[in-house]
Amino acid sequence: MNYALIKRYFGGSQTLAWLTLGLPLVWIVVTLLSLSGRMMHFNMPIAEWLTLPSSFAIFLTRPWTLITYMAVHFDVLHMLFNVLWLYWFGRILINTLFDRHLLLAFVGGGLAGGILFLLSAAAGFGSGWLCGCSAAVIAVMCVAAIRLPDHQINLFLIGEVKLKWVAVICCLLTFFGGGGNQAAHIGGLLWGVALGLMLRAGNDPSLWLSRLKWHPSSNAGGNSKRNADKMVKVLKDRQNDMQRLDQLLDKIRLSGYESLSRKERKELDDLSRHLDKDKR
Repeated sequence: MNYALIKRYFGGSQTLAWLTLGLPLVWIVVTLLSLSGRMMHFNMPIAEWLTLPSSFAIFLTRPWTLITYMAVHFDVLHMLFNVLWLYWFGRILINTLFDRHLLLAFVGGGLAGGILFLLSAAAGFGSGWLCGCSAAVIAVMCVAAIRLPDHQINLFLIGEVKLKWVAVICCLLTFFGGGGNQAAHIGGLLWGVALGLMLRAGNDPSLWLSRLKWHPSSNAGGNSKRNADKMVKVLKDRQNDMQRLDQLLDKIRLSGYESLSRKERKELDDLSRHLDKDKR
C-alpha cells in the first residue's frame, strides 16, 4: 500500500487504512456473491455463515463468526456509517497512539461486543443474528475520547464541540437506535473505556504484540532475533516518551502552559519532535 497515500489520508496508520478500505470491499464481495447465488437459483447463505448467531449451539459450530461478524453489514448505509465513524475517530486516536493501539481497540471492542451479545441472548435478552463493527467502532471512539477529551470537532451547523460530548451523544444515539443489539454496543463501550483508562494510567496492554516470540528458519534466525530485540527496545523507549509526554500535557491541562519550567518546555518540544519523527 502506498505510504504517501496512507500518510495523507489515514494519518500514517496502515491499520486504519486497511480497516476503512477493507470493510467496504468485504461488503461488496458478500453482496455480489449473494446476488449471484439468487440469480442462479443457488442457495448461498454467505452472510449467514459470517454473522454471529444468538444461539450458542449454532455458534459452537461456527466459532469464526465471533470475528467475521464485524466485517458483515446489513446494507450499504449500515456499512457506510460504521466506516465513517471508524475513520473520524481513528484519525483522532492515531494522533497520540500507534497502530497497535487502534488494532487492539477495534478487535477487542468487537470481541467484547460479540461475547456480551452471546451472554445476553443466553439469558433471554436477545435473539437473531449480530453483524457490523459498531461495537468495535464504539471502542475506538471511547479510547479517543478518553485520550483527548477536550479535542475540538467542528460540527456542521453547530460549530466546535469537545470530543467527549460528541462521544457521549454518539453512544446515546447508538443505544437508542441499536436495533436490539445494545448488549454488543455496551460490550464495545466497556472495552473502550477500560483500554482508555489503562493507557491514561500508563499501562499499555498492547505491548504484548511486540513481545511475540517468532520462530524463523535456522538460516535467518540470528538476524530475525536481533531485529526483534531492536524493535522491542525501540517500542519500550517510545512508550516511556509517550508516558512522559502525557505527564507534561496533564500538567498543562490542569495548570496551563505557563506552569511548565523552562526545562520542562524544552523537554516537551524535544518529545514532540521525536515522536512526530517516529510516526513519519
